[in-house]
Amino acid sequence: MGADKQRIIKDPVYGYRRLDPVPRDQELVRYYESHYYDLIRKGGGDAGIRRLMAGGEEAERERAWLSATLYADIYELLAQHAGGKRVLDVGCGTGEALAYLKDRGFETVGIEPSAEAAAAAKARGIAVYSSPLEKLVEQHKSSGAKPFSAVLLLNVLEHVPDPVGLIKLTREVLEPRGGVLCVKVPNDFSELQLAAGKQLAREPWWIAVPDHINYFDFDSMHTLLERLGFRVVHSQSDFPMEFFLLAGDDYLGNPEVGSKCHQRRVSFEMALPGELRRRLYRALATVGAGRCCLVLGRLEGRRILRSARRDKPVQSRRSSK
Repeated sequence: MGADKQRIIKDPVYGYRRLDPVPRDQELVRYYESHYYDLIRKGGGDAGIRRLMAGGEEAERERAWLSATLYADIYELLAQHAGGKRVLDVGCGTGEALAYLKDRGFETVGIEPSAEAAAAAKARGIAVYSSPLEKLVEQHKSSGAKPFSAVLLLNVLEHVPDPVGLIKLTREVLEPRGGVLCVKVPNDFSELQLAAGKQLAREPWWIAVPDHINYFDFDSMHTLLERLGFRVVHSQSDFPMEFFLLAGDDYLGNPEVGSKCHQRRVSFEMALPGELRRRLYRALATVGAGRCCLVLGRLEGRRILRSARRDKPVQSRRSSK
């Protein structure tokens, strides 16, 4: 479905933006099962996955950076907030994050629709299911399996037609008291993005059809989790890539400039002590800055979900202060 047939609307209950109409489930299944990784190999899609798929020194540099930053941050969050070490990664890709956690004593399970990515994860010794989360929930209930201490949704919610339903499903396999949900999504329609768009006279480049269906920021991500029964216990951002655009390094549509900007970001983050970097990115999250949102919600008993029909439209936390 082309971008010319889409418009962006704001969900009146949860406050995130989404495509209208939402692409059909069948269309999305075909896209992610067979086309997504082909698109990445051809230069589209997620540049981070493409760097990992490249193999050799480029992949090793990318893996070392992710291990020192994102994966280390997730490990610290789970060690601090999760009540156990049983982790489910929904949309685990090639299993990079789970392999990091497994090496540090976590019991890991993944769900991945792409046969190619799932095979790579299994080669790392990760237990991976190709069936959707709904099937895993059914098996979980019928078998009386032990609940998970944590569920990861890393760069997943922006892709799915029903993020609310997906998060509700994670509740069914999480420990009802103390289970945590770790979510990473792009921070879209941020003030920095809008400023960079105005500076460069560009239309919103972060809208990607049909790859990205939903568009979140910190306010809407907090609202979504809180209204679905989670208490947000941690938020942090990451490097604001818009800084490069505002400083004159226009990497949009220019892979060579994009690669140089990425390496400068990597050098910056690798030079910082981990706790200093985390403090910096927690501070940036309070003003809605940073390319991505990393948010952790914790279940504290089976709280009753409020009916969406009774909920009032959301308001920005920053604008209401």
